[in-house]
This record gives sequence, structure tokens and C-alpha cells, in this order.
Amino acid sequence: MIREVSSINNKAEFVFDFAVIGGGPAGMAAAVRASENGVGVVLIDERDSLGGQIFKQLGPGFKVTNPNELQVPPHIGQALISKTEQSKITFFLKTTVLSIEDNDLMVASDSDHVSRITFRKLLIATGAYDRPVAFPGWTLPGVITAGSAQTLVKTQRVLPGSKIIFAGSGPVALAFPAQLAKLGANIVSVLEAGPAPTPINVVKLLSASLGNWDLIVDAMKYRSMLVRKRIPVRYRSIIVEAHGTSRVEAVTIAKVDRNWRIKQGTQQRIEVDTLCLGYGFLPSSELLRLVGCEFEYEESKGGQVIKSDQWGHTTVPNVYAVGDGSGVEGSYIAISRGNLVGISVSKELSHIGMDQANIQAKKFHSETRRRRAFQRALRSMFDVKVGIFELADDQTIICRCEIIRKREIDLVISSTSDLSVVKAITRAGMGSCQGRNCQRQISAMVALRHGIDIAKVPQGTPRFPVKPVALGLIADKTVTNQKYFFDAK
Repeated sequence: MIREVSSINNKAEFVFDFAVIGGGPAGMAAAVRASENGVGVVLIDERDSLGGQIFKQLGPGFKVTNPNELQVPPHIGQALISKTEQSKITFFLKTTVLSIEDNDLMVASDSDHVSRITFRKLLIATGAYDRPVAFPGWTLPGVITAGSAQTLVKTQRVLPGSKIIFAGSGPVALAFPAQLAKLGANIVSVLEAGPAPTPINVVKLLSASLGNWDLIVDAMKYRSMLVRKRIPVRYRSIIVEAHGTSRVEAVTIAKVDRNWRIKQGTQQRIEVDTLCLGYGFLPSSELLRLVGCEFEYEESKGGQVIKSDQWGHTTVPNVYAVGDGSGVEGSYIAISRGNLVGISVSKELSHIGMDQANIQAKKFHSETRRRRAFQRALRSMFDVKVGIFELADDQTIICRCEIIRKREIDLVISSTSDLSVVKAITRAGMGSCQGRNCQRQISAMVALRHGIDIAKVPQGTPRFPVKPVALGLIADKTVTNQKYFFDAK
């Protein structure tokens, strides 16, 4: 059973050996492995249930009658969730981490209570979110990301629309339309910005198939479903504009070149009531930047990705990062890397020795290598190209929170490449999402305007609190006296 901690007596004092931020595949795997080795673990997640986005559980009032309909393969997610729930882990669910100060976490629960949690080792496994793509009409009701649509379908069993077009790239552009179609959704077309697979692509995938046949079989099932449902897949095609007044009524699509730039004269208008977008994901890296971790750039993994070793150590002592929050690689790698973090923490806290750690870690290192080989083969087919950042026109809203349009931002970046200056003058990035939806687009605009690589555009400085919170909570002077510890014994 989950022991959910929403508030603790202010006078209590405990010690947590290992704090895990994130209840998705990576966080659960790390927490369970460390707990099994005798480490005292606390797991913190914003949701009211475990699983993260990929293993999202059904909402209240729904009962699972056929686990095979939940996700592919269902036994992995359900088994990991059950194992986590039955462990000796302490849980802070419906709890948001606002800041990290030395070895303390400042967290806010849904009961309007702010607390501090002390740790010796920390894993930041905050997952990823759908890549925002700005184009005319992207703020209209009826434009929905794959992750949002997945939430509706998985947790509420609600289809997002009655006449749906899917635009995106990569595995999600094949998998999710097929899943929706299987549930009865009317998918009028699938737009894949990348090219159709070539014989060379197929050879590369087959050469990396060892230990990855489950993924190949899944892909074949998804493609077969689209064929059976007679859903056309248009390669080298992209969304250009969404049309409508109070909601989406139609979209304009177009063919693109190898850099995903629109080929003029190929535009086509299609009537739909829903546009679902799946152009990949971006890591939720705010906390990692807040603590000072070093990053490197890899567009196919979400741009700015964390520097870490084979065990998940970051460049900051006692801080680990794995899962899609450190660089988007998928749930299989997240689980393997999460286990490696749990083993490493157990060894460093002297709960197991080096020999035992190496024995436990061997299969997870092997699994990571196999899955990454397959990921590399996929990325050669679906790398995100620069044209995705060039769809917006002057009137397109870039910052949704503050309603800042492209022309307003262009005026500022004409004289600066500093995102902090752009933010201060235009307010772009000051809203509730704190730049999650607009910062990447603005970075691309700066790179294009000043002729520099987007990888070299410095990101905005993260600030406390990293998520919205009532000012009265963090102004409460008693917060500084609240510390929570857990003793594994």
C-alpha cells in the first residue's frame, strides 16, 4: 500500500538517505532498487498516482478489465507500479518541488503546505513534455499535443475529436494515431515531417534489432493498424496553419524539403475539428539547471541534455539524473538507467559492496547499450530539422502565457541574443509555464537572427520557485524550521 505523506508534524525529524523526484519509469525503478538494498527512500511526484506519462493510470471511477488495452506492453508498467507501491518507500504524491537548496528540497503539497525534505543522495527524474511548435493558429482550441490526447484517452477514455489529423515525426507519429484508430477515432491523415524509410534505414534498424525485437514488432503492429483502417501517411509533410474562430475548423498542410522547410505551391487545406501534434519531446530540466548541472546539446534527445556517466551521476556531487528529463530516450532506457542509479546509491551509501553492485548492474548496462543502438538507428531517420522553428509569422503568439507575438520578440532580438534581456523587456517566459512553451522557439529565433548555432544560445536562468505557488506559502516563516528525515532502519 502507498503511504502518502501530505503533512507531517512540524516537530518531527527524520532522515532520508535517497530522495527521488519523479514517479515515472526512471524514478520508480531507482527507488525500488535502492529500497530493496536497504536504502531509506522518499519519492516525490506532482501526480496523485504513480506511473508518469507513459504508464499513466486510469482516473477515479474507472476499473481495468483488460490490461492489454492500457499500454504496450502492459505488464511492464503495471508490474513496476505494483512493485513500487508494495515497497518500503515513503511517498509525497500531489507534491511539487519548488526549489533545491544544498541538501534540502522545498516542496508544496496540494493541501497548501510547504515543507523541507533533507536528503543525502538525490535523483532528478522529472520526465519530458511535448515539444511546443509555434505556427499560425496553434493556440486555437482543438489543437492538442499527443501527450494531452494520451491523457484523455488513457485516463478518461475520451477521444479528443471526431475528425482528427495527426502531425508530427518519429515513432509517436506512427504509434499514437494507430492507438487512437484502434479505439475508434476518425483519423483523416497522418503527417510525418521526415522521409519514408529507405532500404538503408531498414538495414540499420535490423542491425540494431538484437534485444529490440519487441519494438520492431510494435512498429509493425502500428503500421498494420493504419493500413487496415485506411489511414494515409503523408511523408515529408508538415502542418502550416490551423484555421478557425472559436476552435479548429480546418488546417493547411504542405510538403517540406530535407530541412523541413515548406515547398511553396504544395499547400493544401483539409477540414478537421482536431489537430494532434507529436513532434517529439523536451526534457523537464528546470531543477537540473537550478542546481547547476552541466549540459550538452543533442537535438534528437530534446536539445539541452544533461552530462552524466554510465551510473547517472551528473556534474554536481550527490545529484543523479536519468530518464527523459535528462535527455529523451524512452521508457526502456529510463527503467534500465533508473536501476543503475538505485544500485549506485546503494553502493555509495555502503548498503552493498562493489562486487555486488557490478553483479546487479551488469544486465542493466547491457540493456542500455542495446536500446541506445536502436535509438541511434531511429534518430538517423527522424532528426528534428530547423524548419520546425520557421513556421510562425509576425502575428503568431509565441509566449502563450503573456500573449507575446513574434513581431514583438523580433524587435528585441534584433539588438540582443540574451534570452534574459528578451524576457525582461517582452515578458516572454514570465508566465505560469516559466518558458517551457516558448523558450525553445525564442532560442531558435535568436540563433537565426544572429547567425549562430541554437546549441550556443544560453538558456534563461532558472529561478525559485520553479513552479507556480501561492506567495503566502513561501513567505511563511515557519517553513525554515520544517525538516523531514527518514531512517531506513
